[in-house]
Amino acid sequence: MIEQVGQIEPWLGKRFMCQCGQEHAAPIRKIVIERGALAELAPYAQERGYTGLLLVCDRHTLEAAGRELLQLCEAAQLKAQLCVLAEDEHGELAADERVIVQLMLHVTPSAQAIVAVGSGTIHDTVRFVAHRTNRAFLSVPTAPSVDGFASVGAPLIIGGFKQTIPAMAPEAIFADLALLVKSPRAMIAAGFGDMLGKYTSLADWQLGRVLFGEPYCELAAEMTRQGLALCVDHAEEIAAGTELGVRKLMEGLTLSGISMLLVGHSRPASGGEHHLSHYWEMRFIQERRRALLHGAKVGVAAVKMAALYESAAALTQEAAAEAIAARKARGGVPTPERMAAQIRQGYGSIADQVLAENGLGAGADSSWDHELPERIIERWDAIRGICRSVPSAAALAQWLQQAGGPTTIEELGVEEKLLQESLHYAMYVRNRYTIMRLGQWL
Repeated sequence: MIEQVGQIEPWLGKRFMCQCGQEHAAPIRKIVIERGALAELAPYAQERGYTGLLLVCDRHTLEAAGRELLQLCEAAQLKAQLCVLAEDEHGELAADERVIVQLMLHVTPSAQAIVAVGSGTIHDTVRFVAHRTNRAFLSVPTAPSVDGFASVGAPLIIGGFKQTIPAMAPEAIFADLALLVKSPRAMIAAGFGDMLGKYTSLADWQLGRVLFGEPYCELAAEMTRQGLALCVDHAEEIAAGTELGVRKLMEGLTLSGISMLLVGHSRPASGGEHHLSHYWEMRFIQERRRALLHGAKVGVAAVKMAALYESAAALTQEAAAEAIAARKARGGVPTPERMAAQIRQGYGSIADQVLAENGLGAGADSSWDHELPERIIERWDAIRGICRSVPSAAALAQWLQQAGGPTTIEELGVEEKLLQESLHYAMYVRNRYTIMRLGQWL
């Protein structure tokens, strides 16, 4: 099946045993990425026997697609209702408890399917609520800004901590190119930035495999690479916002989502660059600052992670061994006690949640892996090969600039102080091995 890895259609509705040893499934029935896709939702709902739909949008996506979709459903004699999620007092809409409750209150017994009409936040909210209320979940992206449309996890802000809750993939996706080409250029650039982050997320996943024997699926990894290649190969068209560029970006984002769906987690598409993004997002929420686009943050963070990979790639095995020996001599090795202290310092009121995520909470077995530094040295050739597979920070920044997205923290709106803090603390957002955790030894 590897020859079909860059295509979308062959994977839909499939369940199969993979060469990685795991059974994979892609329960999505239908994906339409073309002009007029919006008009295909009502016939699909009729075919599936869904007579009652709940269309979920915000005030922006209501005008972009919500009203038109409501009219299309009514013309097909479907009972469709609108749920327009209200922003908070700061004009923000986040996938948090407030928004989840808003949507839950609109889910009536007659709503057989919930339709997400929007981008990341709306999809994450609908994905979670549809799963918990046992409703069908249909997707109508209004901007090619994130890769989570096809995935199964719902990244939610719960108690101020960003965590991914297992939920469900959409049953069908209707991505109308006539709608997507009208997306704000910043959102198109954000989708491109989210895809560029795959360079570092895939490398982080390989670090986990080499150092810890973490389960790894070459099929899912190659699917992500193919989606990334679609975007990089069409960077000029994406930058220009042409229909071809937007189509290729949406296809790349969808392939990335399917790769996560197949393995049941976000490892193929989310690594240290996402951890930086999540840390910035949580700090902005704590400080009641306006949110930044997810993909814009990921793109800038990927440039920072690429720089770390460049530095590691420059080290010989002897130099890496010397760096580790010097770290041990200074007493700066990452012991459980030291990591727990860092988490308490960096996360404040939500530290308990982060400690639990990292297996360092009360009652946890937080024994230290004493053999890790030796493994790093022994396997340095493989590690160095992984590091060299990541494009340079300058190359990533050039692609981002071409797409019209921010390339530096200054352009993004993140201060140097916050960047330095995040480089120390963001590695603990998820209990996953990344280049930031490797950097604790070098």
